[in-house]
Amino acid sequence: MAEATDSIQLSTEDLFASRKNLRRNLERIGWLALVLLLFVGLSSVVTRMIFMVEAQSVANPQEVYNAFDVRYVQSALASWLHLIPALIIAVVGPLQFIRAVRKRWPTWHRMAGRFYIVAGLLGASTGFIIGGLTPFGGLDGPGFNEAVATAVFSSYIIWALISAYVAIRKRDFIRHREWMIRSFTLMMGIATERIFLIILQSTTEVDIAILFGTTFWMAGVVNIIVAEMWIRLTRTPGRGLAHWKDLDQRA
Repeated sequence: MAEATDSIQLSTEDLFASRKNLRRNLERIGWLALVLLLFVGLSSVVTRMIFMVEAQSVANPQEVYNAFDVRYVQSALASWLHLIPALIIAVVGPLQFIRAVRKRWPTWHRMAGRFYIVAGLLGASTGFIIGGLTPFGGLDGPGFNEAVATAVFSSYIIWALISAYVAIRKRDFIRHREWMIRSFTLMMGIATERIFLIILQSTTEVDIAILFGTTFWMAGVVNIIVAEMWIRLTRTPGRGLAHWKDLDQRA
């Protein structure tokens, strides 16, 4: 009987140790992946901003630019209200998930969180205007795929941000953390989409108008799956006051 009890206890300890190692290793991989996504995302945002500045001096943009670029010029206000929030999210977003920053500068964390939520709501709304109402390829053509994907993921981001805000107002820290992870991971989907697009463009001959919508779906689904896996792997009991690293250290 004692041997059976010791065996069960040992297997439980082994399981916990394996989950502990898995969390630690996945965190390292996650931050490396985030650095790559931030590089791709920021490159896209800065490049598009430079394009928008240069396009202001063009008299007839529809005669100069292709169908993909011209829609940004035609929806200039929405484009700027999408690019600037994207820049804020790329800078502020990662800092919200660094435990040392939250613990050492809680006031800054709360203030930056408000900027993050407002920027996310604005970015998702204007993203829908650009990609949902005026998709590359047209609503009655290949662009319909992009429009639907943009509508679905923009709505999900808005829902996640509102849910995160409501949760923290109720001091429900665990729900706040989880909805913030979902929102940020999905907003990083645009960088994941760019990577998928580059890969498929270089390996297939499918028209970019079709690939654009397809890679939107691919990136959104992949990022949501990753977010949910990480949430479940690091979820802590109660209201989430204890960080998973603290629990691992105590154990």
